[in-house]
Amino acid sequence: MLKIFSAIIFAAIFLANNFAQAALAESVNNFSWKYFKTRNHNLNIFYSPYSIAAALGMVANGASGDTQREILDALNSDSLENLNDEFKNFQGATAANLLLIDKKYSGNGINSNFKNTAENFYRSEVALADFENDLTGEQIKITGWVKKHTNNFIPNYQSIASKYTSVDLLNVTYFKEDWLYAFRKSGTREKIFTNKDGSTCKVQMMRRTFDEEIPYYADGKYKGVALPYKNSGAAMFVILPVDENNLNIADDWDAESFSYRENFLNQIKSAGIFDGEIYLDLPKFELDLGDSLPESLWKVGIQRAFTDYAQFYNIINGVSLKIDDAAHQAKIRVDETGTEAAAVTEITMVETTAVAPDFKRSVEFRADRPFIFVIRD
Repeated sequence: MLKIFSAIIFAAIFLANNFAQAALAESVNNFSWKYFKTRNHNLNIFYSPYSIAAALGMVANGASGDTQREILDALNSDSLENLNDEFKNFQGATAANLLLIDKKYSGNGINSNFKNTAENFYRSEVALADFENDLTGEQIKITGWVKKHTNNFIPNYQSIASKYTSVDLLNVTYFKEDWLYAFRKSGTREKIFTNKDGSTCKVQMMRRTFDEEIPYYADGKYKGVALPYKNSGAAMFVILPVDENNLNIADDWDAESFSYRENFLNQIKSAGIFDGEIYLDLPKFELDLGDSLPESLWKVGIQRAFTDYAQFYNIINGVSLKIDDAAHQAKIRVDETGTEAAAVTEITMVETTAVAPDFKRSVEFRADRPFIFVIRD
C-alpha cells in the first residue's frame, strides 16, 4: 500500500490578479500550513484549505467577540469586512455554498445581515430544513447536493447532520483540468515506490521527458517543478527533497517557516522554463480521504466556538448557537490526461444552554461626578 507519496493541498492559491485575490491567497495559504501541522504525517494528507476557509468565513459572520476573533485569527484576516470582500471577489475556484436552517426557527427568522452576506458575498443557497423530524430525508438531499456540485465525483457523501442540528453550512469545491503537456499512457509502467517508513509497494508510474517546457527550481534542501494545466493557468507544484535518501518531507516541510514555503513555491513559479530536459516520474493515483475537523480547528485556535460560551448570536434571531461538529472530505484523481479533484466541508451548529443576549440599544448615564445642568425656556 502506498502510504505517503506527498502532502497534497488542493486549491491552495498561488496566483492572484488583484489586491483582494492576493489577500485571500495569503489567508488561505497561511491557514493551509496551520492545518497541515495538525495532521498525522504518517498518513496520506490531502485537503482543500479553500473549502474549509470558505465555510469558516461564513460561520464567522454569525459570530461576535472572542469567537469571531479566533476564527479570523485562524484565517489570518484582520477584519470580517475584508474577508467577505476577498471571498466575494475571488473567482478562482468552482465552488458552491449551502446554508440550511431547521424550520423550527422559521418564527425567529434568519438574521437579515447574515443571510444577505451568505447570499451576496459567498453566493450561498439559503433554505429551510427539517432535521428534527426528517433527518434521513435531509441527509439524502445533502448527499445529492454534493454529488451535483462535484460533477458526481463525490457521489456518496455522508452528512454529519443530526436531529439536533439547528444550522448546517456546507462548501463544495471542484476542479477538473487536463495537463498542458499530457503523459502518454504507453509510458506508464509498474514501478517500486518507497514509503516514509522504508517499506515499498508497486505503483503505476507515469513518465515524461519535458524539453524546455516547464519551470524547475532547487535550493540546498528541496527541488520542485510546476506542471501546468491547459486552460485555467493553474499548475500542480511537485516538491522533493534534494537528498534522494530523505523520506521525511512531510515533517521537514512542516518545520519550515511560512515565508520560506511561500517563497519556495513562488520561486518555482517565477523560475521560467528550464533550459534543458527534465525526466519526470509521477505516480498515477487516486485518494479519497475524510477528516473530522474539530480537533484540528481547536489546534489552530478556534476553541470558544465549540463551547456553550460561543458567541453565535447573529445567525438565528434570539438563538444562541455553537459548533457541534465539522467534517471535510477530499478526493483527487491524477492520471495521464490531467487532474480531477473535489472537496466538501460541513459545519453543523446546535443551540447552547446560554441565553442569547438582548441587543436592544442601551446606554449608561451616571451623574456621580461633577456635571452641568441647564434650565431653559
